[in-house]
Amino acid sequence: MENDKADSEVQTGFVMPKEVAVEGVPSPTGADIDVRKRAGGRFAVLRFSGRNNKKLAKESETKPRAWMEPKGFAADESPEASGVESASYDPPFTPGPLRRNEVLIRLK
Repeated sequence: MENDKADSEVQTGFVMPKEVAVEGVPSPTGADIDVRKRAGGRFAVLRFSGRNNKKLAKESETKPRAWMEPKGFAADESPEASGVESASYDPPFTPGPLRRNEVLIRLK
């Protein structure tokens, strides 16, 4: 999952099952690795294909925003919120048209 880090940085996130999280995850061995608990919530989500990058994710963001407005949903723009994120689910060798990606907008 991506957030507002610099364009040259790549971040990878993993979701742990509740059973594993309760027991605790292993401590990171590198200084550039951290373990964080992320708050759950409600999201407007759009699935898209292609090689996920910031430009494609930004373009894909317009559709869920257009869907949200007439339904009375608003994005959570607070500093504590994660804002807009993108997620990719396939290994790097999967051809772009077959890749599954999502853009997620946290709702208030």
